[in-house]
Parts: sequence; C-alpha cells; structure tokens
Amino acid sequence: MMTEGTRRAFGLDDSSLMRWRAGGRADKVKTLLFVAGVSLMMLLGFKMLSGAPLPQYAGRPLRRPFGPNQQLKRLAKQLHLTAAQKREIKPILETQHRRLMALRRDSSLSRSDRFARFRQIHQQTLDHIRPLLTPSQQRKLERMEQTRGRWRGRGGPM
Repeated sequence: MMTEGTRRAFGLDDSSLMRWRAGGRADKVKTLLFVAGVSLMMLLGFKMLSGAPLPQYAGRPLRRPFGPNQQLKRLAKQLHLTAAQKREIKPILETQHRRLMALRRDSSLSRSDRFARFRQIHQQTLDHIRPLLTPSQQRKLERMEQTRGRWRGRGGPM
C-alpha cells in the first residue's frame, strides 16, 4: 500500500488511484484474453494441419474420398439397384477397394504397370457385378463405362 507522502508526490488521491488500479486490471484481462485467443487459434490450426494427410495419388490430391460405400451409392442411384443387389455387390466393391489401396501403396511397380493393374482390378470387379444385374441394368452399366472411358480421354471402357 502507498503511503500518504507517496500519493501526494505523484498527485494521486484515493479515487484516481482506484481508477488507475481498475484500468490496469481491465487492460491486463484484455491482454490475457487476446493472448489466450490467439494461442487457441494457433493450436487449432496446428492440430488441423497435423491431422491425417490428404489422400494423394501421383502428387495430386484426390477431389473427394471415394470408397466402396460411395461407389455403391452411385451405382444404386444410376442403376436402380434392389436391396438384394446392394447386399451382393457391396462385398465385391469392398474387395476391389482393398486391392486398389494395396496397389496404391506398392511402390515397386512403374506407373504404367500400376495403371494396367488398376484397369485389371476394375475389369474383374465389373465381371463379378454383371451377373447380378438385370439385362437393362447391364446395358446401362456398359453405357456408364463407355462414358467414363471417353471422359478420361480413352476411347473405350476402363
């Protein structure tokens, strides 16, 4: 606590001293809250950046994750699959997904060999799915594959 002589020397009376102390406390609280907020934002930013890496293939990030569930949903919508067909097709797509992911992790193959294996796995998957479809669904699947091949810059199905 300040003595009476110190207060007179600095020209502080009790009310101005109290205002100074209160103002100082408010500034300290504001500064503390600002520093805490910035620290929290930095921590959250680092957490987001250090999370799971974005999926990549050949140095390019994928547009979206595309697994067996998304593929089944797309096929079900485009081919109007029944519930029984969905149940039979889902394990086939899951097997394809596991094989493709293992192939992506295999760095011993050249890019062209890996691409040929991707095509082979995709074709084998289609060969397993076709018998489960009705003739009209099979025709629709063939049109989808031809469109997919043209979209990817190749003339035929992949």
